[in-house]
Amino acid sequence: METVELIAVSALILSLLLLLKVISLQRQLNELKSDQHQHWRNNLPEVSGLSNPNLNAPASSPNVTRVSPPVNLDERLRMLLTSGKKIQAIKEFREASGLGLKEAKDYVENLERNPY
Repeated sequence: METVELIAVSALILSLLLLLKVISLQRQLNELKSDQHQHWRNNLPEVSGLSNPNLNAPASSPNVTRVSPPVNLDERLRMLLTSGKKIQAIKEFREASGLGLKEAKDYVENLERNPY
């Protein structure tokens, strides 16, 4: 084999090893996201109307302060609210908490009314 062929084969082997590493890291990332999502779901206290997410009846007066997201998430949401990006704040809270639109909207509005 010529030098060029050896370099090409080496590069191919190296790229395959790197691809395997990327796939492994992506799998670990997906597991962490799943664990975080499950952690959020398991640590939310039961609230009337929220124990079964398939219920169509809204809670009579949901206690929006029941969720304790990380402090840095609240800070991020406050920053979005002061920038006039309420919808983006609701989206980010929904992604982080796994809650529905109504609950996320209530939480962000409560955060907006009571910033600290």
